[in-house]
Amino acid sequence: MKNKIGFCEWVMPVKGPSVFAIAAGLGADGIQVDDWGSYSQSFPMAEQRIQNMYIEEAKRWGMEIPSMGCNGFSRAGGLVNRLGTPEGDISLLAIRTGIRACADMGIPLLMLPCCWDGFLRTEEDIENAAKMLRTTCKEAEEMNITVAVESVLSPDRWKDMAGYVGSKAFKTYYDTQNSQYFAGANPPEELRQLEVTDIAEVHFKEGLSDTQGCRCFGEGGTNFFESADILREKGYEGWLVIENFYRKPAFQSDCKDVYEAMGKDVATLRQVFGVRPESHSD
Repeated sequence: MKNKIGFCEWVMPVKGPSVFAIAAGLGADGIQVDDWGSYSQSFPMAEQRIQNMYIEEAKRWGMEIPSMGCNGFSRAGGLVNRLGTPEGDISLLAIRTGIRACADMGIPLLMLPCCWDGFLRTEEDIENAAKMLRTTCKEAEEMNITVAVESVLSPDRWKDMAGYVGSKAFKTYYDTQNSQYFAGANPPEELRQLEVTDIAEVHFKEGLSDTQGCRCFGEGGTNFFESADILREKGYEGWLVIENFYRKPAFQSDCKDVYEAMGKDVATLRQVFGVRPESHSD
């Protein structure tokens, strides 16, 4: 496939099925949808009525849904929770429910972020994550769903985990600011070390050393253009998913409003990756 551009649902000015109309008007090609609380909200994205609302609006606006972010899962401990415990049982249920929801909606990828209470801090955390992924990725593989983990593990640690998980369904979900912000790493250097075939999707996020997603692309301190150039040179053809936090007070730009800033970021990605705009209409 050739690169396409999307937004995370959770950075849009409003949330819900109306995001497709807004994103289409900004020149995007799709939306990475949220899981809307996962277990804590009784898995809303597993309900057929809600699934149909998203599917119908995406179709109406000629948009795609490349992935689902399992954010609620991570807020409850996510991959840190150990199998065989009540918390681990909830995490296992959340992943399995997310995989089924993706299959029901024709979404090819489930993203599992390791943030909040699910941040991988210790060797025990990493071991717990690997065991849970080894179980669930085999199930995802049978349903032709990719499970992509967003973490700040070094490329070498990620490769070790991938070897243990042992599933072609397991990939990394790379974020162009997270490893710098959380671990003091150099995103361009990490991208040089990763095999492009191991990267399922990329979150493009621009910001400062102490603030995430607070600037338009190229106006912060993440070495955005260097990271983008490396991905392009390596032949990355996956989705370019924008995760700047346009509604937060910390976000600053010379644009008149959030919509202009969002459109500016879409245009930057199109220019850097040579992505032609699609035609979207009601």
